[in-house]
Amino acid sequence: MRSLLTLFTVLLTTHAGWVLAHSQNDVVTMYNGDHITGEIRGMANGDLKIKPGYSAVIALELQNIASIDSNYNYEILTENNERLYGNISSTEKKGELQFTSIASDKVIPLLQITEIRPIEESFSDRLNYTLGANFNIEPDLQTYKIEGTVSYASKSGQTSARANVLRSNYRAINEDGDYVDNGAQTSGLFKLENERWAKFRDDYYRSFSGQYDYNDQLNNFGRISLGSGLGRYFIDSAGMRFSTLIGLQGISERSKVEPDTPLDTQNFQVFNCVGDVFDESCYDDTGLVKKTEYSAEAFLTGSFLMYSLTNVDLDINITGSVYPSLTEDDRLRARLEAAVKWEVIGDLNVKLSLASDYDSGKESANELDSLAVKTLDYSILLGLEWAP
Repeated sequence: MRSLLTLFTVLLTTHAGWVLAHSQNDVVTMYNGDHITGEIRGMANGDLKIKPGYSAVIALELQNIASIDSNYNYEILTENNERLYGNISSTEKKGELQFTSIASDKVIPLLQITEIRPIEESFSDRLNYTLGANFNIEPDLQTYKIEGTVSYASKSGQTSARANVLRSNYRAINEDGDYVDNGAQTSGLFKLENERWAKFRDDYYRSFSGQYDYNDQLNNFGRISLGSGLGRYFIDSAGMRFSTLIGLQGISERSKVEPDTPLDTQNFQVFNCVGDVFDESCYDDTGLVKKTEYSAEAFLTGSFLMYSLTNVDLDINITGSVYPSLTEDDRLRARLEAAVKWEVIGDLNVKLSLASDYDSGKESANELDSLAVKTLDYSILLGLEWAP
């Protein structure tokens, strides 16, 4: 976990020192007559971010914007999944945007735009990131979760990385009436994904992903997944987005199993064991060993995002995935993530999150007498997220 924090710290401090890609001459005019001059950083989830020369980045609600003028090049995504690349400027009518490119000119209502992204020339300006910390402190349970995301956008698609680490410390009351440690639970996820926009349809995309996750409560002591799939945006309008992704993946996972052969004839890889040398360190206090197995899965993922276009900056994000096994009979995995966040100060958000994992279990681990294996694990946490 310390190396994870170091990585995100380096990314943030490095990004902060990079030079801005274009001058602060963009002009945003509000319906109340205010003019904000600065550098447009982009628009997503109903908020247009602009960096004036006299202050930090500010977020403007899209519904309050009358016009935008800029000499810079932008990528624009409309609610009918049309991607446009060119210049933007104001029109005589408020609430509209004049788009100009070599191929075409058109007028677009502002409320039909779901994303505006500067076409940056440098690697640094294509990066977006978030950092979050969640805590749940009770007398008999102390839980903390640290998470972060980094994404890199280009004309052809987007590459993103996300990571989270969760630890729960259980406590019990001893004979003297004091709380003492009574076990711990750890889980984590590290995922790298590349999305490529399809050339034949604007609402389709291809996904390639790699993931490492672990959860000792579900008898998962390290799972590596590599997969590919095809996705589609069914809804991508101002205020709402819904997409699905279907594909296949191969997995390699380590879980605890009962040893079924004598100690000197073990022939599978185990934590703390090197090569074909096996001794007492291969076993834990339950007498179990950790075995690496390989399998294949299908997956179906649905993602729903809803954000407010009013002055109350509220986002709701729900992602659910099911993983039916193709090589193990009757095995099914599932994951559900849900989050509600609202902006409190600048780029700082309060976030209420739910994460739940289900695993019906591996055939080789269903009959463990010396280890309590759960099929469902979940956490509900309240924390803060920084999203500049």
